[in-house]
Amino acid sequence: MTITSRSNPAVIAAASLHEKKYRLQSRRFFFEGIKLLREAAASGVELVTVFSDGRCLPLCRELLPQTEILEVSDSVLCKLSTEKSPQGVICVAKYIDKIHNINKIYNMDDFSGGNRRFLLLSSLRDPGNLGTVIRTAAAFGIDELILSGDCADLYNPRTVRAAMGTLFRQRISYVPSLPDIVLLLKRAGYRVCAAVLDRDSERLDRMTVTDKTVFVIGNEGHGIDPDVVRAAGEKVYIPMREGVESLNAAAAAAVFLWHGRI
Repeated sequence: MTITSRSNPAVIAAASLHEKKYRLQSRRFFFEGIKLLREAAASGVELVTVFSDGRCLPLCRELLPQTEILEVSDSVLCKLSTEKSPQGVICVAKYIDKIHNINKIYNMDDFSGGNRRFLLLSSLRDPGNLGTVIRTAAAFGIDELILSGDCADLYNPRTVRAAMGTLFRQRISYVPSLPDIVLLLKRAGYRVCAAVLDRDSERLDRMTVTDKTVFVIGNEGHGIDPDVVRAAGEKVYIPMREGVESLNAAAAAAVFLWHGRI
């Protein structure tokens, strides 16, 4: 039976996930489209409910024989979707606790032994930028993204969309104090460099980058928290043509990670 009522309880519950407070309460999030559905299924994401129009229903049932799949009308899809043109499939999934951590507390053992690659994000508040950075980090082999607690919500629909499926696999942690993480990394033998456009910053193209180099990318408008910069002790910048103020956070992350590829 096709669900045509926008007041259906399952529809209302799913639509509430547009807001962060309901995502936190239920520890569920949503995403749209067949591509992300395929990525989620391949990555073992625990899906709760899938809403589909008639076109996509057979494929959804083929991909997810054990998942509840509800056929819905176009009107209901429009209520559920955050896009102007709904893609025909909307999925509700549980938070990915096995690879995403909120308020994680680290110690020296987390950084000692082996050369894991990290990227730190300080107050990155734009969800689209965060999603793009996640996708970029996955492309360049970052083992773990470590975020200050005031970064954008990992499960914001814009973050999920921009990450293009890499969110389902990339290890990501939010931490209460990013300066403390910087100090732990340095004690473990990492070189931590804050992306800051200052006179005493080192040019990226003249810098020797190893797998023990960690970059810190900052807020789109205000840069990196000064306490994080002080803890890092080293600053780096991307040389650009005069008159260009800066790159946005996602573009800067791509340049830093490309330069530091191993």
